[in-house]
Amino acid sequence: MARHSKFTNSPNTVKSARIIAIASQKGGVGKTATVTNMAVGLVSLGYKTAIIDMDAQGHIALSFGIKKTNLTKTIYDVLIGEAKMRDIKQHAFGVDLYLSNNSLANLSTKVMAHLNAKLFPAPKYLLRKAIAQINTQYDYILIDTSPSNDMQTMNSLLASTDIIIPVLPEGLSIDGIYETIVLIKGIQEQGEGSKLNILGILPTMVQDHTNLHHVKLQELRKEFAETPDIKVFDTVIKRAIRHGLAQTIGEPDIKKAPEYLSFVKEVLAIA
Repeated sequence: MARHSKFTNSPNTVKSARIIAIASQKGGVGKTATVTNMAVGLVSLGYKTAIIDMDAQGHIALSFGIKKTNLTKTIYDVLIGEAKMRDIKQHAFGVDLYLSNNSLANLSTKVMAHLNAKLFPAPKYLLRKAIAQINTQYDYILIDTSPSNDMQTMNSLLASTDIIIPVLPEGLSIDGIYETIVLIKGIQEQGEGSKLNILGILPTMVQDHTNLHHVKLQELRKEFAETPDIKVFDTVIKRAIRHGLAQTIGEPDIKKAPEYLSFVKEVLAIA
């Protein structure tokens, strides 16, 4: 039986999942690896966990050994009302998966078309509506997001309770932190996601022997130590060939990614 996390409601109420988006306005910072390893880490600790892939690249499928070309229905079909979440659910390595492929790139064009205005009166809340079909079934739902400020990302953020921002400690990736924070703060100020919480910034793909990474990481920690509502996680995800290999062969194994398990425990501890 899955454990109840600190994030869930009291035993006397119907629990709802904690919905965590892994988001950054910069690509190549380890979002998919973080989502994948967080999920298998949570499952290893006894939590009922799902992943929703809101990136049209569809890399969550590949990370779990599933061929995108074999998907007949995806999260796109759910968002446009042509399928239910139960219709697209896959299961691998203990995680329930709601997958995507490049059809998701058509979302904005589809829902913003003038002729479809009555069909999609609230296009930014399509994912929130879809998650309502399943949110009492899980302790955690993790969302892999697009690196762009597009319809998919806006849906992801507005459907989430929490955000984790992964960062490679280098210039362009660090700039992505601030762009992501600005986007989230804007949503909060507009009242659309007033309960949206930034859990923290996760250093990823860090190389011990790279002085640049060491210096930038220390600068980040110093800067955000003065920002009480945003923290830099203590856990550091180091660059390791085993992470890339696991994604390449589609066999996530938390035993081979112990730093991600440490990170999961750190997330659970701050709730």
